[in-house]
Amino acid sequence: MKKKINVFKKLSLVTMKSILAIMLIASCLVLLNSCSYHVKVGKKCTPNATKWSYLWFVKGDTDLSKANCD
Repeated sequence: MKKKINVFKKLSLVTMKSILAIMLIASCLVLLNSCSYHVKVGKKCTPNATKWSYLWFVKGDTDLSKANCD
């Protein structure tokens, strides 16, 4: 009987940890989804190729593209 109770406690702990992990991931996704910045990956340049980067954090609409790098 005691062995069954220990198994039940272990299973409830695993279930509780997985529920907390899912809640943490979900809350991070909600917070990041409401962010006003976008991430653009890959070599992109500003108009007239004044600035270039492989990773851009952009707020709003901008004219970043690979075609600007020429």
